[in-house]
Amino acid sequence: MSRPPRHATKPVTGLLHQSLGAQILQAQTSQGLPLLYLSPLSLPGQPARGGVPVLFPQFAQFGPGRKHGFARHQHWSLEGDGPQALSYRLDVLPGQFDGWPHAARLRLLVSLDASSLSLRWQLENTGATAFEWGGGLHPYWAVPALEGCELQGLESTRGLDNLSGRVLEPRSEPWCFDAAGMECLFEGLPPLRLKTATHTLHLQGSGFTQWMVWNPGVEGARALADLPDQDALYFICIEPVCALPMQSLAPGEAFEGTLLARWEPVQA
Repeated sequence: MSRPPRHATKPVTGLLHQSLGAQILQAQTSQGLPLLYLSPLSLPGQPARGGVPVLFPQFAQFGPGRKHGFARHQHWSLEGDGPQALSYRLDVLPGQFDGWPHAARLRLLVSLDASSLSLRWQLENTGATAFEWGGGLHPYWAVPALEGCELQGLESTRGLDNLSGRVLEPRSEPWCFDAAGMECLFEGLPPLRLKTATHTLHLQGSGFTQWMVWNPGVEGARALADLPDQDALYFICIEPVCALPMQSLAPGEAFEGTLLARWEPVQA
């Protein structure tokens, strides 16, 4: 028997966010349901477990530096703030972070309406040297029960199972989930549909090069101090990223990656 995520007892009007990491913490659908999962055990002063973390200058372990990079640990400047739209900026100076001798400007622009959440992730090389980078957006999509979900759109896409190192060949059936969890990186950025018992989530991205699909599973959640074990069953991370290979950005060049999430309630 499924239960709603714990945070669903406190609905949020519009967007809930924090300057640490320019992290969107929650967005509410027009039906009053939380679109994003947010752990009740998120630690003060740390990036929250849930919402939409912003990752830069690398994704996960795919790079020479800190896992997921340093951007999610910095306080960004809030440039615009409204109940349904906002923008954040982070200016990075050469040598400000160990192992990063470059200058860059990052922006996150977010908007919410009755049926969709839109995120634009912008990166500009503001320095005198080219750099390689990776990263992306790491949304935790709230679901009523993970084992009842189906992800459509990746059937013809090759991928990599990061947990086993196994290459994933194209398949005929959609992806389904269980309590064991998964960590799979898929090539390309086809449009996706996440079907749940209460709604269908349509995901469309641009600019980024891959989809990462991740859930720690109940066993993996036990190793995460900021996540209740059973709450692994109430979200799935479907993330537009640039992981492998890392991207190159010359002085003065810019990159933009987008993610549009549109939901449709299941008709009774």
